[in-house]
Amino acid sequence: MASDPTIALFETLDLVLILIAFAIFARLALKGKSLGSFRFQLSIFLLIWVISEIPHIAESVGFLAATGYEDTGLYIHAASMAVFAIFVGWRSLRFLSFHPPASITTVSLPTETPKVLKS
Repeated sequence: MASDPTIALFETLDLVLILIAFAIFARLALKGKSLGSFRFQLSIFLLIWVISEIPHIAESVGFLAATGYEDTGLYIHAASMAVFAIFVGWRSLRFLSFHPPASITTVSLPTETPKVLKS
């Protein structure tokens, strides 16, 4: 734990804000209607990212002993980056895929005179 009270205060505040972010993104993930929805996928990625920060911040505040957890946050963070890369890649492929426009074989003409011109 930091010996400077200012640093300790900000590290504690950082932990509280990370836990609040976890609660917000968990709620957003639960409100996602399906696994394929953008909201759900982005919320899951952000949840993994938030979880990866918790061991480091908890260790710096003194809530967690560093033994055995030193690299856990790093591994979870790497996993979140891999999930994010897949997420962005998948969304980009769907966005960039070529969809030819439908062919127009007939022209439709209005059968009635517009109301503006009837007077």
